[in-house]
Order: sequence, then structure tokens, then C-alpha cells
Amino acid sequence: MKLIVVESPTKARTIANYLPNVRVMATMGHIKDLPKSELGIDVDNGFTPDYHIIKGKGKIVKEIVNASKKTEGVYIATDPDREGEAIAYHLQQELPVSAKRVLFYEMTKGGIKKGLSEPGDINENKVLSQRTRRTLDRLVGYKISPLLWKIVKRNLSAGRVQSVVLRLILEREKKIEEFVPEDYWVFNAIFKHENGEFKATLWKINEKTAKIKDEKQANEIEKDLLNPTFMIGEFTRKDMKKSPPPPLITSSLQREASNYLNFSTKKTMFTAQRLFEGVKLPGGQTGLITYMRTDSVRIANEALKKIREFIKEKYGDKYLPKSPNRFKSGKTAQEAHEAIRPTDITRTPESVKEYLNKDEFKLYQLIWKRALASQFECAVFDSRVAVVKGNGYQFKASSKNLKSQGFYKILNLPVEEKEIPLMEVGDRVRLKNLENEAKRTTPPPRYSEATIVKEMEKQGIGRPSTYSPTISTLFEREYIKKEKGFLIPLEMGKVVNKVLISYFDSIINCKFTSNMEATLDKIEKGEKDWQESLSEFYQPFIQNIEAVESNIPDIKKKLFEVSDSKCPKCGRPLIIKWGRFGKFLSCSGYPQDCDWRGPHPDSVLDEKCPKCSANLIIRIGRYGRFKSCPNYPDCKYTAPISTGVACPLCGKGEFIERKSKKGKIYYPCSNEDCDNILWDKPVGVECPKCGAPFMVEKKGRQGDYLYCLQCKHKVQGK
Repeated sequence: MKLIVVESPTKARTIANYLPNVRVMATMGHIKDLPKSELGIDVDNGFTPDYHIIKGKGKIVKEIVNASKKTEGVYIATDPDREGEAIAYHLQQELPVSAKRVLFYEMTKGGIKKGLSEPGDINENKVLSQRTRRTLDRLVGYKISPLLWKIVKRNLSAGRVQSVVLRLILEREKKIEEFVPEDYWVFNAIFKHENGEFKATLWKINEKTAKIKDEKQANEIEKDLLNPTFMIGEFTRKDMKKSPPPPLITSSLQREASNYLNFSTKKTMFTAQRLFEGVKLPGGQTGLITYMRTDSVRIANEALKKIREFIKEKYGDKYLPKSPNRFKSGKTAQEAHEAIRPTDITRTPESVKEYLNKDEFKLYQLIWKRALASQFECAVFDSRVAVVKGNGYQFKASSKNLKSQGFYKILNLPVEEKEIPLMEVGDRVRLKNLENEAKRTTPPPRYSEATIVKEMEKQGIGRPSTYSPTISTLFEREYIKKEKGFLIPLEMGKVVNKVLISYFDSIINCKFTSNMEATLDKIEKGEKDWQESLSEFYQPFIQNIEAVESNIPDIKKKLFEVSDSKCPKCGRPLIIKWGRFGKFLSCSGYPQDCDWRGPHPDSVLDEKCPKCSANLIIRIGRYGRFKSCPNYPDCKYTAPISTGVACPLCGKGEFIERKSKKGKIYYPCSNEDCDNILWDKPVGVECPKCGAPFMVEKKGRQGDYLYCLQCKHKVQGK
């Protein structure tokens, strides 16, 4: 009997469904990693990593080793990327027999059969590329993070990619804060032609683009436009083709799922992983999509043929182009991979809906529609453009309406526009109505998860496998939060970013990170030596680290914000610092000349400690915010933050604020004997529909709203 080793139990079950006479075992992810408590890199010995079997994985490895001794052959089928190759390499080190490497790009009978028919060896260059990436991340994290602990507070972290993404978010925030709005005016006119009316916007004044920036100029233009004769100066009508979008890749999947399904990147990849590894169908465990970590828009010829056959049979020849549509991948795309597509295009979303949960169905439908639409005919629009001239002024009108659906047969139809009537140059038109509207320029929007992924892809930061983990790390570290779908930097993120760009600008920037990704690609292709690459990075990096370490006292003086208050003990200025419980005030002479420390004014509550009568303060602990006496440890009074909303289940407690291990705020009942928990903040507002005593706050695409848990009534706004 043969042995196939994968990293996931779900994947193992899918393979076992097709190969009942083969034993399939799972590693449950990586089996080896660098030690947690130390650097684990021998810098002086060619950056040799000190990999150990991960705690808890020893039993799994032992079972696989024992099974390998009793088989005809061992095949390692971990994911077809750098991380999967590293798992294969580490497992081979432990096996007493030589294993073959097989690559499964889709968990179907055909995909598994194809992988097993082309066994190869472990790709050592890919392993070295992953080792270099892991070493870089360890060096950056383990060398910079302790400096952050000394400068700001303990348990902060820096990362080669995460810190650059944090910088992008902060730079966008700075642009928003510094943005100075400008007023401008827009003129819209309704013109009447014998064939109908149409709307046009002021485009040019005396052959120059109209830029109206003050009210006086707007009033003068309005007077000028009262009596002139207007005529059609230009009119064009043409068919405009629009090509279908390419099939999805990792970045576009995350963007589309964020925009249309409101999925986080983490949720998208978790759901896609399940669809790839396999779900239970009547015929057994089956993978529904191809591998979801890819930057290639290529579709295999066999799959293209099946998609085209499906289009012809289901929709007819008029939707099928003469030859397959081909798309160009990005410069760094790995063309050995395919785009994300259904493993069987005839397996429609509706046909598998009953076997999928709600999220799986939505994501599968998204992937299925994009793959199918990518091979449809172009859409054709009837495009019309008219220019109206009079007295030196030119108004422009345009309309674009679908004439032939093409790929829109599958994707959402575009919004219909009011069609401009057919006209000819020289036709006279009458100005029926004129409106001028005062507007104001707006700042650039904050990043959403979708747009930050797009920016990461554009800047060459990270790879398909790292987009989601990078964003998740920033949430977990509480450097950013999500509000109304946008990423907002938190105060700790601002402090960390300030330190990093002030003293590690040479590596915490887009150019360095992008170049390093290119280096990793070259190592994977065998074009660059991994140790040489690390050496080139390490020498200037460690000099930078040593320079910062020797200058920490001065850095802290420059970094910390000076408060308006004076020290009540010695009169020196107070500075704002960060500790394990959040912000606090400290004497600028601390600790050499003065030991005074106190709460930050923002954290002081108008509520007295029941034990010593001091004003209570807000602190941040392991389980989130809580009330505490400022005289700790002399007075150890603490209390949870209450929402003031009584629990309807037990009638004894109130909902209080807590933070889960994953960083999500939730609201359990304060009564320890009651297990009632809310995941949205309750507010003491009576439901106007059913009279329920409270509603909960929720966020939606149209803004915040209150929601009744009892009758599901919504009230827009808080």
C-alpha cells in the first residue's frame, strides 16, 4: 500500500475518497519551525536555521515515520507553494525512506491522478526561498521588536511586511488629516433637441477646461449663458466593446469578496481553503476549486475546452468567442499555477448549494461566475457623445448603454444610462434648464481590506499567501481597527509606526520590501544565492540595530509627547507614555530624578472608587478594558465596564464589555451563573416595533444601524 502525506485532514479525506487502497495521513500544517524563545539563526555560520519539531507535532511525525516503513512508496502532496515545499522538506528529513514529491492543483479524481502520474523530487530552490523568507522575518521581528519594548512598551511587534503595510495605512491617514478642501462649481444643463432632451455638463470655456473655483466667476458664467444660441458642435455614435474580466487570482478574489460579500481577507481565504480541500457531495469528498494561492490568470487548456463546451451548450454560439480568451498575468506571476476556477464548470453553484454553508456557497458562486464569464464574448455598448457649443462655452454629454450582453449574461448588468437622442452636427438645441452646484473636494478615502490588498499587489509587497495573514496580524496587534469597512490606525499603531520610520526607514518601506520579494523569486529560480542575499541584508541591518540600541534614552525623549501638565511632585513637564494598561503620565525626570507616575486624563472617569474614593480610571488588560483604582497596588479595586443594559435571560446581571483571545469585543452577562453572550454592543434603546427593552449596534454598507434581536427590526443610525 502506498502512503500519501498532506497537511490537512480534509484534504486527506478527499484523496481517500478517490484512492481507497492508498493510506493518506496529514501533518496538520508545518511540523518544524524556529524556536519561539530565541533567535534560532546562527548568523556567523551562514545563517543556519535551528529548526525543531513543533511542540505537539512529535506524535504525528512518529506515526507518519512508522507508516512509511510499511508502504510501497511515500508521496508528499503538501500545497504547491513555498510553504508546502518547506513542509515536504522537513518531513523528508525525518523519514527513513526517500519520498516522492507530488503536486495537486485541484482535489479531484483527475487532478489527483495527474499529480501522481508526474512524481518528482523536492524543489530545493523553493525550500531555500522559503528558508530565506523565514530567516528574514525572524531577524526583523526578533531584532526590532525588543527595541520597541524598550522604547514604547512590551509585547509590541515589528514585521518585514506588516510594518510596511501599517506605514501605508498611516501615510494615507496623514494625507486625509492634512487635506485642505477646495470649493468648486459644476454647471449642468438640460438641452432640448427635436429628438428629445438630454443632460450635459459644462466642459470648456474658450477652449480651456472649465475650472470654476469661486462664486463670483460662477455667477458671471450663469449670466453669460442666459441668451446665447446653442448648437451641436460634435456628435459621435459608435459600438464600444468591453472585454470580459480575467478569472480570479488570490488578490482579486480577496477584493471581490470584500466588495460584494463583505468578507474579510481572513474569512475569504479560510472559506476558499475548504472549497479547495473538499466538501461532502453525494459522490464523496470533492474539491470544488483549484488552488487558491496564485497570481496567474492562466486557465489550463483542458479546463478551457470544458468551459467553452458548457457555454455553447447552455447559452448558445452567440456568447462563445471564436477562440479562447487569454489574459496577461503580472510580471511576478508563477505561470505553473492556474487561476482560481471551479474544478468542474458543469457543477453549478445551485447544484451544490445544499451541500455548502452560506459562506461557501457565496464564494463558490463568485469564483464560478468569474471563471465562466472570462470565456464569454465581449459586451457591446452603444456609445454616444455630444458636444454643445455656444458663446465660447462647450457642454459635453455622453451615454453608454448595453447593446449586446456578452459576459454580462453571467455578471451583474451595468446600470442603464439615459440615452442621448440621435443628432447631427449643426443642429440647434434650446437651453431648457441650467443649474450650478457648489461642491468641495474630498480627501482620499481610507484603505479597506480590498484596497490595501490592491495596493500591496501594486507595490509588490508580499505574495498571494501573505496578503491575508499580514492584515490579520495588524488587527491582532491592535495597530488598526475596521470601522464601516475602512482600516483606521489606532494610537498604538501610530506610535509604533513613528519609531519604525524614524529609525528603520531603510527597510520599512515599499521599495526595500518589493526588492526583497524579487530576490526571493530569484532564489526560487536558482538565479541568486540565499546566503549571499541574507548577508547583503544583514550587515547594514545589524549596524542600524546597534545604533538605535545605543541611543534609546535620547530616542525616548524625542518620541514621547509632552503633556501640558506639570509634575505635582517636582514641577517638571509630564510626558505621555505607554504601559501594559495603556497610556499614562510620567515625570520627565523619571526614574533618575523623580518617580512620579499617574493616569492619563483621557482614562480618568467621573466615578469614585468604593474603597478609597479616588477617581476610577480605564485600564487595558488581557481581557480588554476595565475600571481600576489609580492607587493600585495599595488599592486593588477593579470592575468591568458595563453597558448598563440588563440581561433579559437571568434578570440579575448586566451586559459587560470583554475582549476574546482573538481580539474581538463581546458582551457577556455579568452574572457568572448566566451564559448569555452578545457579539454586538447592546444599547438601552427600546425597539419602536416590538417594544423590546434594548437593541444592538451593527455596521452595514449604508452606515451604522440599530437592530432588534427579537423582531429583527432595523433603525438606521445610532
